[in-house]
Amino acid sequence: MSDVRSVIFDVCNKEDRKVAGRVAVMVEALWKNRNDMVWNNEKEEASRLGWLAFHQWQELHNAQNVPVNNNLQHLEVIWSPLEGDWVKCNVDAGFNLHLGTTNRGWCVRGAGGIFIHAGVAWDIKNLSILEAEALALKEAIQDSIALHLDRVIFESDSLSVVTALHSNPSGRSEFHHIIRSISLLLSSFHNFEVKFVKRQANMVAHSLVKAANSWARRSSMHYCQKKNIVCA
Repeated sequence: MSDVRSVIFDVCNKEDRKVAGRVAVMVEALWKNRNDMVWNNEKEEASRLGWLAFHQWQELHNAQNVPVNNNLQHLEVIWSPLEGDWVKCNVDAGFNLHLGTTNRGWCVRGAGGIFIHAGVAWDIKNLSILEAEALALKEAIQDSIALHLDRVIFESDSLSVVTALHSNPSGRSEFHHIIRSISLLLSSFHNFEVKFVKRQANMVAHSLVKAANSWARRSSMHYCQKKNIVCA
């Protein structure tokens, strides 16, 4: 084979969709790494690049290959509030490709779904989706600590982030650094828990991420009980 195009063509013709998908994501990561080196004089370690590419493919694969039970396909996955004095914080992250920003959002609700607090943040950063999701979770936890919240369930729709947090993997990447920072925070707050939730039950946080650029780089909103309104 004389060039990369021939290699890709050969893979797409001879391999199944799973292998071809992994190769496609890896090629994209390599191309992005090459551009970062040319234009920003920055590059990732090969081990980190491969790890991030694999988990990016895994996120896409999981999202596109959720098994459908014909008896359950019409049931809607919805957000559900907690009982008692526990509160739930939904977290999400995403990108504004037009503005070139990495956006994060989180929303805290109490018993009966009563709104307590929400936060958004965005930066002009070159992060992977895993790094962005992990950073959003870390910021939501820090925000909850600042608010003196005691019993909080954090929900993220990134299965890879939640799995990494519970498995405590080793590594020197930025993603691993964020995961370790989250673990350290959780070790000091035993009534904080992190769980995975499907995207359909995480739509409030997802909507905050999409609208994040409408506010300052870091903004928060909370419920003003005396005025019965949401204050920024």
